[in-house]
Amino acid sequence: MCRRWPRRCTPCSRTRGWRGGCAPRAPFVQCDSPGARRPAAPPPFIRRRSPLERVEPVEPQSEAGSRGGIGRRLAANTLHAASGRVVSVLLWLVFTPRILRALGTEGYAIWSLFFALTGYLSAFDLGLVQGTLRHVAGARARDAHEEAGAFATLGVLGFFTLGLAWIALLGLLGDLALRLLHVPPAQAGVARFALIAGGAAFALAGVVNVVTSVLQAYGRFDLANSVAVAITIFQGLGILLALRFGLGIRGLVLGMMASWLLGLLCASLLLRLNIRDLRWSSWPRARPHLREALAFGGPMQLAGIFSAVHLQLDKFLLGAFIALAAITPYDLGARVAISASVFPQFLLLAVLPTAAAFHATQDRERLRELYRRGARFVLSAGAVVLAVVLGAGSRVFVAWLGPGHEDSATVLRALALGFAVALTTGMGTTLVRGIGRPDVEARFAGVVAGSHLLLSLVLIPGWGLRGALVAWVVSNAAGSVYFLTRFRSLFGWTRREVLLTPHLVPALAVTAGWLSAMALDRVMPASSGIVAWIAAAALGGVSALVVLGVLTVARYVNPQEIRVLLTYPRRRMAR
Repeated sequence: MCRRWPRRCTPCSRTRGWRGGCAPRAPFVQCDSPGARRPAAPPPFIRRRSPLERVEPVEPQSEAGSRGGIGRRLAANTLHAASGRVVSVLLWLVFTPRILRALGTEGYAIWSLFFALTGYLSAFDLGLVQGTLRHVAGARARDAHEEAGAFATLGVLGFFTLGLAWIALLGLLGDLALRLLHVPPAQAGVARFALIAGGAAFALAGVVNVVTSVLQAYGRFDLANSVAVAITIFQGLGILLALRFGLGIRGLVLGMMASWLLGLLCASLLLRLNIRDLRWSSWPRARPHLREALAFGGPMQLAGIFSAVHLQLDKFLLGAFIALAAITPYDLGARVAISASVFPQFLLLAVLPTAAAFHATQDRERLRELYRRGARFVLSAGAVVLAVVLGAGSRVFVAWLGPGHEDSATVLRALALGFAVALTTGMGTTLVRGIGRPDVEARFAGVVAGSHLLLSLVLIPGWGLRGALVAWVVSNAAGSVYFLTRFRSLFGWTRREVLLTPHLVPALAVTAGWLSAMALDRVMPASSGIVAWIAAAALGGVSALVVLGVLTVARYVNPQEIRVLLTYPRRRMAR
């Protein structure tokens, strides 16, 4: 390997890249003509340098160069990280109909605004969770456990400080927010309570996330997953008690806060019992690391703000321009769309540390192969989910909530399409984090949020709900094109392998699956209850099978490769 790469190393070919070593300069010899000089040999191939080559690589880690079983380890880590989230998704799919019946349309809208508010506040975390994960993992690799404790302490203190600030701010501006959202006077008291409680819930959830990120940084993804499952169980019990005794929105909100508090106790206990090397710090000892933590968290903070605005924007604009009740059909469709979009993203959870390891060892070829293989798996999963949602969306709402929710089914299809478009950037955003360039992701999120805000302000007053859906899809498409173009330029890869090859076959597969489900839906009779669930499952199954068939015939995915990857996590769980 060339020790001077990437600044002075000239690759000898496109395929061999930086591995070719430093090409010696060709000496100049005298030609026949007086004063003329020519090279003694043809110069080596000169390519345009990628901006990525200006990024200084970090020192390679001890395990970074390991070349065995990367795909299998990724599969195992993904399974650990995803299982707790699956339980949470299933919980909300089960309890949402009961909450809607208990609260009514306007009450459910306030419940939805509580979650929208906590989502917005979570974007203003100064990158504390991501920064804690990164810095604690780095300190642990150097056996600097006091430094790891300092960063963990900064994360906990930061969330407590931000929580107090948000509670005070929401208490001062709560009445103004209620007027802007056209909250009826009968619901003003409970809505004000939900707003202030949102600040406290943000602080509790943030501290829990910091502690679980410390567990992950020390390699205990299993313990972090146990905390996530425990919190989900506590939330389910809180919802059951609130609905059973008719406690309304206040009971539901207090149940959520109690679940986070119990989750914090569980996470702290697991951390104390299993991570004995960690040393928590006092504020004077942790303070010198504050600048470093904020320097990394700044771009992540911007990306989080833009993402939260993009995700929750239309709820507030529909309430402001149309009516409070207009939020309910949008939120019902959004809950299913968000739940469905989570599953393909599970495949990205374990990619970040692998990408960082390849970048640390300057292994650009393996980084490129990671993108190619990862994009195929992620987009294949996204194609299956999108085809199922498009084909069975209407039947799902009939089976789930009964007839009369056509607007929610439309919201589901439009939001699922936007999520699928955004998924084309999933591997790219993970890789730019891995190489230490979160600023690229921040610019991408800013383009998406800015275009979404502009389009929604123009379209929602005239088109209502449909205007919000058009703004969502168009802004995701515009932002994805911007990011992929910027990503290709950063890594110096070809337009074909970034813009065309990963996306063409999945798009054709989704189209074929959706058309097949539409043809079957036309000949199926109307149904309700358990029969409606069977019909929805049949439509979704047909869509998924058609998509998988197209992907397999086109050799976009290899079933044998998937089978090999799934063998490793099953063996680990059996142990």
